[in-house]
Amino acid sequence: MRARARSVMLAGLTLAAGAAAAVSATASAAPADDTPPPIVEDYAYPGAAKIFQERALTLISGDGHILFAACGSGAAMLEVHAYNSADHGPDSGHYCFTVTGSTGYLRLQVPYAYQVKGDSHTVQATVEINGKNSTVPIAKNGWTGVGEGAGTDPATLLELRASS
Repeated sequence: MRARARSVMLAGLTLAAGAAAAVSATASAAPADDTPPPIVEDYAYPGAAKIFQERALTLISGDGHILFAACGSGAAMLEVHAYNSADHGPDSGHYCFTVTGSTGYLRLQVPYAYQVKGDSHTVQATVEINGKNSTVPIAKNGWTGVGEGAGTDPATLLELRASS
């Protein structure tokens, strides 16, 4: 009787060890695709490829508080004028943006920009002229010349920053 009890006990231990090994093998064989990607915000401008295709305007990144908009769709807008023969929009070279918060920033590339119009925010525009970057304060609710609009060489608008 003792030998039979020992056999049953060994069989139970063997079965338990086999089940544990099967669970372990199943857990380690789980596909890597089940792991979600890390949540990292790159602040890339949503829909930038479509906007570039339609308007030849390069929107790079921002904080989501300066948004490309249809000109004339809102009372207070930032506006940019540029020479852009590749723009197939209804008002070629005229780009408008709304500021949706008390602050905002947008990285973009607008070659041959010559004027920027501010809204009620304090706005700074970063431009590149002859390979050198400079910051230009934009008049509140008025137009400010940049590049050729300010009597210098052509400028590429690189960034807009707004604050209250």
